[in-house]
Amino acid sequence: MTTIPADRIYSLEGKGLKLTTAEEFEPYLEELRSFENLEELRLNGNTIGAEAAKALAEVLRTKPTLKVATFHDIFTSRLKDEVKESVIAICGALSHLPSLIELNLSDNAFGPWEHFLKKHTILEVLKLNNNGLGIQECESQGKAPALHTIVCGRNRLENGSAPIFAKAYAALKSLREVRMPQNGIRPEGITELVTGLASNPNLTVLDLQDNTFTESGSAALANALPGWSTLETLNIGDCLLGAAGGRLVIEALKICTTLKTLNLQYNEIEMDGAIALAESLRDLKNLESIEINGNRFDAESNAVELIKAALSENDLDDDILGPKTASDVLGDDLADLVSQMKKDLAI
Repeated sequence: MTTIPADRIYSLEGKGLKLTTAEEFEPYLEELRSFENLEELRLNGNTIGAEAAKALAEVLRTKPTLKVATFHDIFTSRLKDEVKESVIAICGALSHLPSLIELNLSDNAFGPWEHFLKKHTILEVLKLNNNGLGIQECESQGKAPALHTIVCGRNRLENGSAPIFAKAYAALKSLREVRMPQNGIRPEGITELVTGLASNPNLTVLDLQDNTFTESGSAALANALPGWSTLETLNIGDCLLGAAGGRLVIEALKICTTLKTLNLQYNEIEMDGAIALAESLRDLKNLESIEINGNRFDAESNAVELIKAALSENDLDDDILGPKTASDVLGDDLADLVSQMKKDLAI
């Protein structure tokens, strides 16, 4: 994310101010007017009314150096019509700022922010956590070619928004980080999303935790993985990959040699998937963290010993497994274990 020198940041962060009128906002707006070379503005954790927002908008228009605007949670306790009026005023001002590249709109009723997003084509980082977007409110997020980071979690997007996001992602081709956890997206929507994301070859971080993949969504992800040659973080924990889906993803992972962080926990992966994971891990020499708890193989089973042995082959400490999932002592030779387990499972 963008780093700004402290002397170029104006902050009212977390003060709990209730600013309803322009007069109530005026002492702070006067400070803002006289703040030269402003690069970051933090207003989060206050509540702003429509008249105060209009006064703020007039000041914002005079700040062409502004790069980062943190506006999450600024409409608490405001009525819907008042929020809409405030958003229109602030968006009108933001759209005139030639340096604005990072915007945090989380924890607000989304309203007409989308009109700004269509027009402001230099935006690089967009945060939309917990905005109540629903399934019809997301048209054209991220169509700007400069946009490289989208954070959009806990928005109840479900499948209805997936085609819109997928279309935007496919058009972008510039994304490096996408985080969309806890959105209730089901396999059809996951398939559309990862298919759209496949057009972004520089993707480095993908977080889809706590959505639902099953076999079809997992197959789509497995097909997309080879195209992300710089992928470092993959978080698909709590995504119900299932036995078949889990194995599809795991077998595709061996191509992701840049991977550093992998979360596969609570996905109903079974013993054959764990064996496949051990095989794939032998190619993942850059791993720094892997989560596999809560699957359908015993934490004390030979499958975990295989995984630890594969890590050991790459000179990786089994501490990267996080909480201990097996004893601290490796079992027999890796080849003997693989042979015996495949025989037991008839694979």
